[in-house]
Amino acid sequence: MATTVSPLELVRYLDAIVALTRHRDPQELAVALLDVVRANVPAERIRLFIISNSDRDTEFHESNVASAIVYDVLDVELDEIMPLTDDADFLKCVLSQTPIAQGSDSSARLVIPVVGAHHAWALLVVEGMRDGEPSLDLLFKLLRVFSNQTFLLARSQVDPLTGLFNRQTFYDRLRRMSQRAAPQRRAGDAGEFRGNCFALLDIDHFKEVNDVYGHLYGDEVLLLLARLMMRSFRHEDLLFRYGGEEFAVALVNVDLESAGRLLDRFRKAVATYTFPRIGPKTVSIGYTALNVDVGADKVVMCSDKALYYAKNNGRNQVRCYEDLIATGKLQPVMLAEGDIELF
Repeated sequence: MATTVSPLELVRYLDAIVALTRHRDPQELAVALLDVVRANVPAERIRLFIISNSDRDTEFHESNVASAIVYDVLDVELDEIMPLTDDADFLKCVLSQTPIAQGSDSSARLVIPVVGAHHAWALLVVEGMRDGEPSLDLLFKLLRVFSNQTFLLARSQVDPLTGLFNRQTFYDRLRRMSQRAAPQRRAGDAGEFRGNCFALLDIDHFKEVNDVYGHLYGDEVLLLLARLMMRSFRHEDLLFRYGGEEFAVALVNVDLESAGRLLDRFRKAVATYTFPRIGPKTVSIGYTALNVDVGADKVVMCSDKALYYAKNNGRNQVRCYEDLIATGKLQPVMLAEGDIELF
């Protein structure tokens, strides 16, 4: 299937490698890959599917593919999430780790595995490839570069199940946000910069999901909740899986009132969504202002106190730390002498 590579095409792919290795954000990296492939592969439609599995350190076999979930990395519609076994080409491609081609006309589809250290973890799907077929050998090598770069990012920044930033990335990202906000606040440009806010959210009664339905369905709830977060919040907001069933959101350029509206909109989106087999679930949320001169530890403690007030007073609600302090429902968080602030 390979074709002769022209010097111009080779230069384009070298430029693509440079572009891919420049990115440090997984979502931006996926977008960059699709942009490069679409610019060099003449086709009607090109998509990238991520395979999420509860055990990413073992190879796929017939016995464990049933636990794999597939979703379009750029499609925010939740109905794009499906079991790997629902698509025969996807399943065959993953098990064989080789491309699967079907058809020869405008409806033809080529499924190419993106292979990591142990198994295919993503699928590039090219539909309706037109005249001027590119060198697939070069395309495969480009996907390997993408896979290697993603692996490096995932090891240090991203939760493997949900695709959100992980706990290890948390302090560095908040520090960067604080550094960006400092000059804006010093300039006194209140008309353009309203501050930042930080929220912790927890899935109500999540332990019951694992106990009753098993950890596979628990993982699916976590993944679907993460997708709801991606759909509900803005591109500039930072989304984290903080630990277990607890998530965090850093909201950029919002005051407390606006943050409350954004967070309550997300709460309602969760409450009205039906999780497969599980049914409806709810979340409790606590949030606070993310001030430049307040360290990350204190911000987390304030949000955590507001979160647990919400959970202890009915769940399925959003609570603001500052409001709870003002009404006397909580006592202010005080760091003990000698406690270390991380920024």
